[in-house]
Amino acid sequence: MSSNKPVFQGLAEEARICASCGSCRPVCPVYTELGWESAAPRGRITLARKIFVDCEEDALSGRYINRALQCTLCSNCREVCPTRIDTRELWLVLRQAIAARGKSPEAFAKLVENILQNKNISAASNASRLDWAEELDDPEIFTTSESAEVGYFVGCLASFYPMVAEIPLSLVRIMDKANIKVTTLGTDEWCCGFPLLGAGYPEETRALAEHNVKRIQEQGIKSLVTGCPSCYHTWKQHYPKVLGKPLEFRVFHATQFLAHLIEDGKLDWSDFEELDEVVTYHDPCDLGRNSGIYDAPREVLKNIPGVTLVEMEHNREHALCCGGGGNVQAVDPGLTAAIADRRIEEAVRTEASILVTACQQCVQVLTEATRRNKAKLRVMDINQLLWMGWE
Repeated sequence: MSSNKPVFQGLAEEARICASCGSCRPVCPVYTELGWESAAPRGRITLARKIFVDCEEDALSGRYINRALQCTLCSNCREVCPTRIDTRELWLVLRQAIAARGKSPEAFAKLVENILQNKNISAASNASRLDWAEELDDPEIFTTSESAEVGYFVGCLASFYPMVAEIPLSLVRIMDKANIKVTTLGTDEWCCGFPLLGAGYPEETRALAEHNVKRIQEQGIKSLVTGCPSCYHTWKQHYPKVLGKPLEFRVFHATQFLAHLIEDGKLDWSDFEELDEVVTYHDPCDLGRNSGIYDAPREVLKNIPGVTLVEMEHNREHALCCGGGGNVQAVDPGLTAAIADRRIEEAVRTEASILVTACQQCVQVLTEATRRNKAKLRVMDINQLLWMGWE
């Protein structure tokens, strides 16, 4: 996310600004896979103009709604737009307009209902949010505490899905290694609300935001760390807007926090076993393009003894999407898989042994893609890779 980020002018104005130049088509992961003009960003904008500017409500068909929601919110189109349209914000407002007309797909409706009822994206009770910590020698040390100044917002995926449970385990073990006293919100942690934003229900995130912020303040937490880029983006960008005031504590993505630990000499490398691994790094869309964090994860990787970083052809602001963003997996899992397969193909070409990323969703989606493609590539979160030398 560059410093000259476009200023969103509203759905109608942004739709008028589009020059239909087509610069967005080659970089759109959805258009790349589907090949239909209606699947390209400019095609979606053209239809949005017809419906919400020219008031051709009959154009709001099931097919159009499907196309509007076949978007991973990766923001690649925003990066190349010559008229500087904030396309990511445009897609979010477009989804709000669809939801307001009662046209959201059933998958979105179920997702929203589930989050509002269970306070998480899974079907499990929120009382099981700390099940991942049972693998720790002393799981109780990561339950709620009012004496720790660092809070860890675990996120729904890492809390409830076994495939990525090693990520929070690795991060809290690293913090313990650095003598950082950390706490969580325990079962009082609620979904950050990002899936609701992606489904077109921003107002429903207010109660989640108010609850989470209140609990952080009650525990006296001064620094909040999250390993999920979407959670980070929501806390950092959306919460101050929805609450109408800045947060009274600092918010870090785990890669930023780890980079600070390394820079400050807080990690003891004396018992670290060199990894002797060639890795390539996948930039998560919500961490890179949508939050502007590119250097921190690379600084961590470059400081891990024995690790050699080889970049993929598309990296940093030009990185390909994994396909798992924007709630697309809920409405078109086949599309998510196709986009992920393309990213795995590029990773394999680097001849790296490990594909590292900094996002639980990316880990899940890309791991499934390596299995589908029988790729000789291990997918890991950066926290897992770092902890591996101390295991």
